[in-house]
Amino acid sequence: HKHDNLDELMYVLEGTASILMGDEVVEVTAGSWHLRPRGIVHVVWNSANDNLRLIDMYFNQNFEDYLEELYHKIIPEVIEKKLTFEDPKIAKRIAQLDKKFGLTYYPEKQQALIDKYGLS
Repeated sequence: HKHDNLDELMYVLEGTASILMGDEVVEVTAGSWHLRPRGIVHVVWNSANDNLRLIDMYFNQNFEDYLEELYHKIIPEVIEKKLTFEDPKIAKRIAQLDKKFGLTYYPEKQQALIDKYGLS
């Protein structure tokens, strides 16, 4: 995904985070920081067999409002009403939320990343 206006700063507490930024993968180990500037497509995953615990900090935008809407309103409604994210009303709400916060996802690239890096 990519943020138009948001910079992300990560601190890894435990484990190793793998981060794809553009075409480069970097490994960020416990005790290390990583900056993901706005406008750069990125993906974060745990490629190790150990636990990964991290803190993400968001700058230039109230991204906690995005997370609040998604995790405390939309997802509970999906679960409660036994919907899917493909449900037209849910998909529309998520698209509006993404647009409001300048967030772009690239689902067409997901399977290639899963295959290339052995993710599940």
